[in-house]
Amino acid sequence: MGLMFNLVIMVAFGAACAGIAHSRGRSAVGWFFIGVLAGCIGLIILLVLPNVKLEQERHDQLRRENRRLRERMRKERQVSDQRHAAVEHRLGVHDEAIGIDTSRAEQQHLAPGGAPDPDAPPAPPTGWYYLEGQERYGPLDLVKLKELWTGGRVGPETLVWAKHMKDWLPVAEVPELHRALHG
Repeated sequence: MGLMFNLVIMVAFGAACAGIAHSRGRSAVGWFFIGVLAGCIGLIILLVLPNVKLEQERHDQLRRENRRLRERMRKERQVSDQRHAAVEHRLGVHDEAIGIDTSRAEQQHLAPGGAPDPDAPPAPPTGWYYLEGQERYGPLDLVKLKELWTGGRVGPETLVWAKHMKDWLPVAEVPELHRALHG
C-alpha cells in the first residue's frame, strides 16, 4: 500500500510539473520526469525559473518596437537629408547671387561689400581678420598673422580688421599691427 501511495504522489508531482511547465513554455515531458524523480523540489525549481512564454513575448515585442523605431529613424533621416539638400541648394543660389562663397567658415560675419557685419558676434579681443580677394580669414592671433607676414601671404596693402576697428584698413595704416609684424 505504501508503494502504491508513493507512486501516486510521484505521478501527481510529475503531472503538476508537466502542466505548469507546458503553460510556461517548457517541455512538459521533461518536467514530468523531473517532477516524478524530484517531487516537491522539482515543482519548486520549476516555479522559480522564469516563464519562457512571457520572456519570448517580451523579446518579440522589443523586436517589433526596435523595427518600428528603425523605420521611423530611417524616414526621419530621409526627411532631414532632403531638408539639408534644399538648404544647400538655397545657399548655393544665394552665394551665386551675391558673388561670395559663404561655404567657407572664415567668411562668416561678413556684410556685403566686405565690411564686418555689425550684427555679428564680436571677434575675440586679440583676433585679427584679413582679406584675400573677397575671402575673409580669421580670427588669427598675432603669432599666426606674423607667420603669414613672413611667408608673404599678408603684406602692407592687405586689408585687416579687429574688434576695436571701425572698418577694414591696410596693414600699413594700422600702426600697432604694422610695428608688431615688422618687429
